[in-house]
Amino acid sequence: MPKVHSGSSLALFSSLVTRFRHFCWRLLAGKGAMPVEGIIYRGYACRQQLFLQGRVSRYRRIGNNPDATPWEQLTDTIKRISTTRIPDVLCEIRILDKIYRERTNTAGYFTLETTWQSGDFPEVSSWLPVTIQCHVPKGYAMRESLLRGEVLFISHRQPFLVVSDIDDTLLITGVRSALYWKVLYNTFLRNLEQRRGIPGAPAFFQRLARLRENPDWQSFVFYVSSTPRTLYDFVIKWLEIHHFPQGPVLLKDFGLSTLSAHSTRRLGSKYAWIRFLLTFFETTTFVLVGDSGERDFYLYRRLAREHPGRVRAILIRKVPSLRRPEKLLDDIQELRKELPVCFFRYYKDARIWVQKELVEKDLE
Repeated sequence: MPKVHSGSSLALFSSLVTRFRHFCWRLLAGKGAMPVEGIIYRGYACRQQLFLQGRVSRYRRIGNNPDATPWEQLTDTIKRISTTRIPDVLCEIRILDKIYRERTNTAGYFTLETTWQSGDFPEVSSWLPVTIQCHVPKGYAMRESLLRGEVLFISHRQPFLVVSDIDDTLLITGVRSALYWKVLYNTFLRNLEQRRGIPGAPAFFQRLARLRENPDWQSFVFYVSSTPRTLYDFVIKWLEIHHFPQGPVLLKDFGLSTLSAHSTRRLGSKYAWIRFLLTFFETTTFVLVGDSGERDFYLYRRLAREHPGRVRAILIRKVPSLRRPEKLLDDIQELRKELPVCFFRYYKDARIWVQKELVEKDLE
């Protein structure tokens, strides 16, 4: 069993839980090496700094079959949630001409957050390949000796970036249902093909990512959600098969995985993630997209006022059965005195608004 570093009572509790899981796992594995797998979350960078995270955990065969039966979907989801993470794994990270070394925390996560310099920075925003060699302790065996991932490099010439909520902005989740029963049903029993998206959303975001043929107008989408990060692979796959633009996916940590000193500051909410992006890309403006069901408008308004001039526009999708719509409409009208705000029902209307407000006005 690898050594676990603990700096608090919660970290100690995390250590005890991890040790118990490893004990049970060892009993099942017998004398053979215990299979381990790693995942690299899509990172991002600019010329000044780099941010990348990943996880090392027990290998659990997850089908991620788009046509999975309810039982298969339930089994896959339970495996994602209950998998055993591997602490204190040395991860050797290679990107461009640099090598960095980080260790996984008590919950199996590593975080690389660093300033950097390189003579090979691209001139335009683009995806950079990253490889990670994980050196697991004796008794474990990595299924893949070399992990491969990507980091989104944002050039100083980038005109703007897009941040979009996922729940009921792109994907129908049922977060407004009583006791979140629809959320639980969708998460545990419905497969990738059965998870319905909002009509017109993929085409809208594809257009938003490339408003003009000029390469300088290419943009990128950051997807933010309160979905647990243990479901990362499912969310990535859903965005892929529904043809959304490729982008970093920033999900929420729950429970013991938030014990890392690196993660407690910004993985607890959508607000924390977006605020971090605003400070990370300090010379870039943002277009924020959300819906009226989870108070996204008020979250975005707060961020826009805390970071004057950094939010280029706000787009809010109107969800059915909106409570107190007159209050929201009044607040939107008031904010329009400060920056462009689009309140739309259908994505085709949002697309027309974007063409007028973000393209034509910029060309004037």
